[in-house]
Amino acid sequence: MYWPTFVLGMCVIVVALLAIYVPTVYIRKTNAMIRLLEQITANTRR
Repeated sequence: MYWPTFVLGMCVIVVALLAIYVPTVYIRKTNAMIRLLEQITANTRR
């Protein structure tokens, strides 16, 4: 009887976890790119 409710709840949990995980990965990649660009800038100033 509760199977559709359980499936709906699991879908909501999965979507919430993805909503947290995806921006975190994007922020980490952006920070890595910023660090790389800062290193390039520092090396070109020398």
